Amino acid sequence: MIHAHVVTSRNRLLYEREFDEFLRRRHDAFVRQKQWRPESIDGREVDQFDTDVATYILGMQDEQVVTSARLIPTSDPHLVSEVFPDMCELTGVPRRPDYAEWTRTFVKGDVADRGIRGTITQLSYAVMEYALDEGLSAVGGIQKTYFMAHHGRLRWKVRPCGLAKEVGGEWCIVAYTDVTQEALVSVRRLLGIDHSLLVRRGEQRPFVADSVNFDSYPRFIRSLPADANFEVPKRPPHSFASALSANARES
Repeated sequence: MIHAHVVTSRNRLLYEREFDEFLRRRHDAFVRQKQWRPESIDGREVDQFDTDVATYILGMQDEQVVTSARLIPTSDPHLVSEVFPDMCELTGVPRRPDYAEWTRTFVKGDVADRGIRGTITQLSYAVMEYALDEGLSAVGGIQKTYFMAHHGRLRWKVRPCGLAKEVGGEWCIVAYTDVTQEALVSVRRLLGIDHSLLVRRGEQRPFVADSVNFDSYPRFIRSLPADANFEVPKRPPHSFASALSANARES
């Protein structure tokens, strides 16, 4: 079972070695294997969304980072809003501080995932636990479509924002999962545990500021016409890698 360490801008100095390992594993997963971005000289993968508002869940086993999640408030610039707003044609782009975009998840290559009770489910449990602790309403973002089936097996309520599309040779969808106590209990029972996986060390940056007035935020911001005629393309207009690279050049 993983230990899920919560890392924010306020306690990152406590995790210098682990965070460096996390960035190098990201480079291996998303640059060398998936080729989403150009090779980095220092062997670390960092993008424009690695800012002080990001929270990282680092899944540790035997003092190694074996899995991860990056959570960003959708009220800030995030991957969907900046690169894939066209994939939210059903609802519009989520833009709320209590909606967290979940990205940069991998499983270390030599770690056996062990099916539905494996590493990804353990990470999902940790993310849901963190989201409840922080008062979030939903977590999600762009994801491979097979994760919809995984979330279904966890008995999570998932809301698609648009249609599935092929992105960089993989079918993806933008969807958000409701953060509820029932969702946490469901995955806890599946894993057969009754304890927390979260580890919090040092000062934590709250995900949502106490002063935020949620009533001032709509759930979604529609960036495309409601009556537009959308079809799933046989080929994407651009690859995930080219979209990220173009966005990085513009920022």
